[in-house]
Amino acid sequence: MKLPVGKISKTQIDELFEDSIKYHLDFFYSTISEYEPKHLYSNWRSIVRSIDEIINIPMELNDPQEINDFLELDFNFLEHKNLPKLKNVLEILEKQFEKNIPIRFQQLAMMCFAVDKSFSTHGIFEQQGNNFSLSNTQNAVTYLQSRRAYYVTTLNLIPKIAKGEKVIPYIDTLNFLQYTMDTCLTGITTAYYNLLLNHCLPDFEMDSDGTIVKRNFEYNHLEGFFMEPERLSLLDQMELRPDIVVPKQILPKADNKLFSFSEVADSMALFEGAFDKYKVQNNIQFSELNSLFCEIAIYLKDDYHLIIEEIDFIRISAKYKSLILFINSDNYFENLNNYSPFQKIEGTYYTTVVLLTRFVYRTLSQSLMKNRTFQIHSGFVFEDKASKILESKGFIPTGITRINKKEFDLITIKDGKVYNFQCKNNFIDIARVNFDYKKIGRFNQRLSRYYENALIKEEKREQLIKVKTGINEIYHFVISRYPVITRNTRIINLTNLEKWELQN
Repeated sequence: MKLPVGKISKTQIDELFEDSIKYHLDFFYSTISEYEPKHLYSNWRSIVRSIDEIINIPMELNDPQEINDFLELDFNFLEHKNLPKLKNVLEILEKQFEKNIPIRFQQLAMMCFAVDKSFSTHGIFEQQGNNFSLSNTQNAVTYLQSRRAYYVTTLNLIPKIAKGEKVIPYIDTLNFLQYTMDTCLTGITTAYYNLLLNHCLPDFEMDSDGTIVKRNFEYNHLEGFFMEPERLSLLDQMELRPDIVVPKQILPKADNKLFSFSEVADSMALFEGAFDKYKVQNNIQFSELNSLFCEIAIYLKDDYHLIIEEIDFIRISAKYKSLILFINSDNYFENLNNYSPFQKIEGTYYTTVVLLTRFVYRTLSQSLMKNRTFQIHSGFVFEDKASKILESKGFIPTGITRINKKEFDLITIKDGKVYNFQCKNNFIDIARVNFDYKKIGRFNQRLSRYYENALIKEEKREQLIKVKTGINEIYHFVISRYPVITRNTRIINLTNLEKWELQN
């Protein structure tokens, strides 16, 4: 799409990016539709597996030098100096893992280098406005992880929209499709957030040179390693509430494997132990997941793939009413935001242990959302998480939580001044792009007003803090667990807290 030159605002932003979403969706569907579905699906399934492997390999290696050699491997194998380094890395992988893992890694590295060279030559990385590249393992891990949701979404969509006869070799697949994915799928997300920002901020505008558009406000809804915020994550529960985590027996994984079906059972056990306080094991989803995994274990191939013929899949899925194992929709947004683990192609259903593990995590997390005890305690864990980050920045907790029967979240002291933080764990999932951005914008504005009123309320009762601490200089802030769009610098999104600095 051709971008205008100069300042863009209000109605022009709406028109431009609504058209952008439609254009990119049409282009993406048109491109995928040219391919023969079964062949492309097979190729893409291998690529998604290889991406999951390259992301997880550093966490499985034990030797720091081996980890460093792996992450610093330059993918330009046309340079002879990089060939001995490649040989060393492949030997490291061959020593620890089954033989196909180093083969898939080398193939993915070659694909990444081809894409990197093409993107660098045409200035695509620069146009994207970030520091990403695919030049070595470390850069590739960051880049591929940032787009992993798009790769999985494409995996779900290929059987539904590919209808052509075009066939390409596996080694060329990423080079053929990565540009389309980067241009279209990241373009759709970017367009959506521009529309959302435009409806949340009265002074939002953009400056375009015809190629690159710069916003006058930046917004990040993702946490570390490109994860969406959660009310209470498994990791936070285990780190900040270890005293209430019930130890569970974990099944061993073969030393030479990166992924194994045992991990699906282990994820169930970890979740049950971590959230035992909220009786997650009594939820119907937990019971049905357990039964499902026992039933489908016989369809396991190479301890990674599960392949089930349609007649068996229909019989099995009919038993588990609380679980959505497959969605038939070819709508992009529904597939982007759905965690159903199976894809169907030519009368056969496919999934992997990675997709099943992700399905466990999301299904059980959602099953807890209506649990009142979970809601309350997740707020306390959030306060502890925020307090830990603030303490690392020199804000000393006072431990004051009640003054004259009035509740406070985090009263801290730094440089002889009091900083009073309210921790708000309100749930508003504005990351879901399948919703009406105007509606999400209204939710955001409502939440922002609520936070601003909360700040006013704290100011009116700050005399209580002055008397209790003996300090007259007091500053009030709100920390929001879910990121909101606001120019109020006293409202801090948790996603930004680690980088947040006091304004003079």
